[in-house]
Amino acid sequence: MSKRRRPAAARRQAEIRFWGAGYQPPGEIQPIRPAKDPAVVVRSLGPPPIGVDPTVSLGHLSAVYEEAVKAATALSAANGILATESEED
Repeated sequence: MSKRRRPAAARRQAEIRFWGAGYQPPGEIQPIRPAKDPAVVVRSLGPPPIGVDPTVSLGHLSAVYEEAVKAATALSAANGILATESEED
C-alpha cells in the first residue's frame, strides 16, 4: 500500500520551513543530458596517487563515475526530465 501524497499547499509550507522564508521554488526544470564521457573528470585530475599501479586505480575510479552517470540518467528518466534526442544540440 502506498502512502498518501501531501497536498501541494502543505508541501510548499514544508519546503518554506525547511529552506527558510526566502525560498522560491525553482522555475522550469532544464532537461538533463547524460555525460558522453564521465571519466573525463577523473582523467583531468591526473594519475591517482593511490595504489601500486595508477592505471588500475584510474580504471576503478572511472567505473565509479560511469555507474554514477547511469544512476543519474535512470533517475532523470524516471522523473521525466531526461533530454530527448530532439532537445540535444
